[in-house]
Amino acid sequence: MLLSTRLRSRRLLSLLAMVALLAGAAAFRLPPDDEVVRRIVEGVQRYYGAALPEKAYLHLDKAWYTAGETIWLKAYVVDARLHRPDTLSKVLHVDLLNANNQVVARRNLLLAGGLAPGDIALPDTLTPGNYTLRAYTGWMRNAGPDFFFSRRLAVWPAAPVDAPDSNPVAVRARAAAAFRAAAAVAAPPDVQFFPEGGNLIAGLENTVAFKATNHDAHGLDMQGQVFDAENRAVASFRSSHLGMGTFTFTPVAGQRYHAVVAPAAAPTTVPLPAVQATGYILHVVTLPNDFLVAIQKQGGSGGPVLLVGQVRGTVAYVARSQMSGAEAFTMHIPKSKFPGGIVHFTLFDGQGTPLAERLAFAQNQSALRVTLTPDQASYHSRQPVRVRVAVADAKGQPIAANLSLAITDSEGAGSSAENIASHLLLTSDLAGYVETPSYYFQNPTPETAQHLDALLLTQGWRRFVWKAVLAGQAPVRDYGVERSLGILGQVTQPNGKPVPNSKLTFLQSSPIKQVLSTVANSEGHFLFTGFGGCDTTRVTLQARAKDARAVVLRLDAGPPVATRPLPPLPLQAPVALKEALSRSQQQRAAERQFRLDTTKFILLDGVNVRGAKAQPVDSRHLHSPNDAAVINMADLPKSNLTVLDYLRGRIAGVSVSGDVRNPSVVIRGGSTINGNASPLYLLDGLPVDFQDIVAFQASEVESIEVLKGPGAAVYGSRAANGVIAVYTRRGSPAYKPSSESAPGVIVLNLPGYHCGREFYVPRYDAPQTNRDFPDTRRATLYWNPTVRTDASGKAEVTFFTSDAKGTFQLSAEGLSGEGQAALGNGSLQVK
Repeated sequence: MLLSTRLRSRRLLSLLAMVALLAGAAAFRLPPDDEVVRRIVEGVQRYYGAALPEKAYLHLDKAWYTAGETIWLKAYVVDARLHRPDTLSKVLHVDLLNANNQVVARRNLLLAGGLAPGDIALPDTLTPGNYTLRAYTGWMRNAGPDFFFSRRLAVWPAAPVDAPDSNPVAVRARAAAAFRAAAAVAAPPDVQFFPEGGNLIAGLENTVAFKATNHDAHGLDMQGQVFDAENRAVASFRSSHLGMGTFTFTPVAGQRYHAVVAPAAAPTTVPLPAVQATGYILHVVTLPNDFLVAIQKQGGSGGPVLLVGQVRGTVAYVARSQMSGAEAFTMHIPKSKFPGGIVHFTLFDGQGTPLAERLAFAQNQSALRVTLTPDQASYHSRQPVRVRVAVADAKGQPIAANLSLAITDSEGAGSSAENIASHLLLTSDLAGYVETPSYYFQNPTPETAQHLDALLLTQGWRRFVWKAVLAGQAPVRDYGVERSLGILGQVTQPNGKPVPNSKLTFLQSSPIKQVLSTVANSEGHFLFTGFGGCDTTRVTLQARAKDARAVVLRLDAGPPVATRPLPPLPLQAPVALKEALSRSQQQRAAERQFRLDTTKFILLDGVNVRGAKAQPVDSRHLHSPNDAAVINMADLPKSNLTVLDYLRGRIAGVSVSGDVRNPSVVIRGGSTINGNASPLYLLDGLPVDFQDIVAFQASEVESIEVLKGPGAAVYGSRAANGVIAVYTRRGSPAYKPSSESAPGVIVLNLPGYHCGREFYVPRYDAPQTNRDFPDTRRATLYWNPTVRTDASGKAEVTFFTSDAKGTFQLSAEGLSGEGQAALGNGSLQVK
């Protein structure tokens, strides 16, 4: 735990007194030209110069969603050292994972100068729960998933929260949540102890940090005592923030210590790390303007020691001293020496071997201030709004910046758990889940500084290990820089052993036709790259070994996901969120009837199906099988024909005319609407354009169903001309994940870049704007991912209010060209 204020003050005064006594006798000094120093500094620079680490951040329009809404986002990819918008990678992958860590949506974003807008449309039928949104480049995979952007998102039911029985999806989700919550409560807390500097050193006063989390990785308030092997109490502790804190005690050589922790279902006993008879303590106290660093030694022959302070590979402090006996060395190090962010203090011996390490935080880089000023104090419905945007630094100097701006319902909005400043300066350099990181930046006080210090003591982690850096080892480079989309994989034998130098043939059938070939490397790995555009690429890959033996194509499955499932949503929505959820759900209901945007999807009313339990359940069908004429592809011979080829002459009333360049389909009995007699096309239950169906290979299809008349009514007015529904083999819940159609042959659809939708902004000053139906925008009134301030730090955006009334929150985030994070909030009143 963090000590009480009185005890902390007493310890600080004691330490300051020790500094005064020792300042004249022993102090660190800047080293002269030193071979060890040169080797350490050059090793860090060489490592970062070769690794070229990247960071990714996603600014979202809001912190929570309901099923059926759209996640609007802006991607920022920067170099990890200076946080300047990155130009190394050109592709950013964005995954949405459900509570079981399965990918339910994936977007490939084309980066321009490290920036890209995007969106993810959540289906109405999406299971409510907690989801993870993560973003990464191919190059970031070398550092591992710990350094991906990752954020938890709550997705609430589309049906009203007060009437869950009206939505069977919500009923199932709530039942599952109740079961998982009951099981989780019984799980013991996860409690860990971390000696400051790395080890417990006998005979010296040690600071020990601890962290206690529950089943969903949230901090758990706790208290307890530390006992030696004879069960004599030697220390007590109590958490002060999110289950974290510190305590001190002096361990004895040869003793074993354990802690007894409460509260829990039963007292939990946790062993402390083993005590080292000799070693060094590296103690750091964070003061308002500097770091007070104290070094103590126990045992050994002594000798020269070296203290190095670096931030993201920039070595900003180096000092050397000579230690012998039990003397202590202390020093004040100004925070101004360091770039803003996590400081790694590392103590080395005279040969450059690391002895102890301690993380601290230099909170000396304020985010740029974004001022958002509406041109009026309040507005009426469907009235124009002009918002002036100004960006300035801490001294008030104007700054050019690239921003994204969200205006959302302030009811239940609260403050985001993370923002671009907290991510770039803190969480992107820590492994694991960090709870509410923006807390440490919103109100910088001595108390929050202590809480942040406890976080770094318990969750500190570095991007490299000193052994590799000092040995001159190159960083791992299993993945290259992605400048376009590609296909990565490996050719193996059926037993998994790689097949070296096998020949691969690449055949692309859409959107263009081409044939390529390459040879796998000595480990059987291969890469086809150079794909672009928004279209899905239809690809057939074939691999052949030189000795004609059987081979298997294994495509890259993407980065690993967490094995621990996410916690369920609470059974009842938080009070602060309940009204906002109700409003959002009402908006979704209205949008089922009136669509203001330009998307081609139709949102359909929910259908409750009661009947015998069947496994597996195919959620792609909304209609009854008895209402459709069905072509079962399993009953027909395999060929290279398209879906339209199989429709010709097989179903009464369906007319297919024209050639492959200009085909036409008409279902007799349909009613022409606005001159359009085309039926509604569905692919695996989703509305698609005719061009998405016309050339679809029948070999990949499980069945084709045709509906007309009353049977098509479930799909709404767009189905007045009938429905042609195509169901793929891969979309079936019974489909096995093996995608090989023959040994060494694989067929796949490679998704292109996500060319996202533009947020719909009606203009009520334009004569062609339809005013006959309600404008329901409330949850997100306005989203603009491309706000750029000029050299004077200014920009302006305009939009119209909707029919919704109340208070709206304005939130802007972004970056300057020099890598400074920018933040700002405001409010908007609609009467």
